[in-house]
Amino acid sequence: MVPPRTSRTALLSLLGVLALAGTAAAQNLESAQQISPVFRAGGSFLLDLVVGGILVAAAPAYTRDAIAEIRDDPGGSFLWGLGVGIGGLIALALLAITIIGLLVAIPGFLALILLSIVGGAVSTVLLGSLVTGVASGGSPSLGVSLVVGALMAAVLSLVPILGSVILFVVDMLGLGVVGRNLYRAWS
Repeated sequence: MVPPRTSRTALLSLLGVLALAGTAAAQNLESAQQISPVFRAGGSFLLDLVVGGILVAAAPAYTRDAIAEIRDDPGGSFLWGLGVGIGGLIALALLAITIIGLLVAIPGFLALILLSIVGGAVSTVLLGSLVTGVASGGSPSLGVSLVVGALMAAVLSLVPILGSVILFVVDMLGLGVVGRNLYRAWS
């Protein structure tokens, strides 16, 4: 049996923690400095240009093949993107619970970040090729597709809900094709 004084102390401690949590939750979040959406879109544009430029310059054949693969099987690429992105994140988080698993999970998280960066670059070029390919009626150059895709991604990032959904789908396509290609090379 627990002495009454210990249970009273535990109850008062719990109430104190709950009161502190309520005070923290009531803080005004609007007082924090936030980055303007235009600056975020500009930063996104520049980051997409730099990372996509590295991909296009270093591996133009891979970029073309990845875009062609997405166009041939968009559903499969999207499902692979969900599997790699969300499934991989869940698997790595479960693996990180143990100390030994953490030794595997940390490089796994870094690999997932690298896959996401490459997949994002592929998706930027894909988005630009979709827009410019429709306008020109053919296959545009990778550089033009990159610039148009980065601009489209920046503009879509300014659209509240629909833009985020479109960018999520396009990013899952890019991540999926990169993940599938990595799996094929590995197996």
